[in-house]
Amino acid sequence: MRTLRRARGLSQEALADEIGIDRTYCGSVERAERNVSIDNVARIAKALAVEPWMLFKDG
Repeated sequence: MRTLRRARGLSQEALADEIGIDRTYCGSVERAERNVSIDNVARIAKALAVEPWMLFKDG
């Protein structure tokens, strides 16, 4: 997620604002500290302009 976010030139705060979630939640998801609902996976993928499965791919 971090790589995709940075490729779009977004900060964690900007991504969180675009998705409509809290910045701290966004950061903890990015660090794999939280489990994410499928709805939020879809929202994050849409904001990053990728398919949802790409968020699960390593590297």
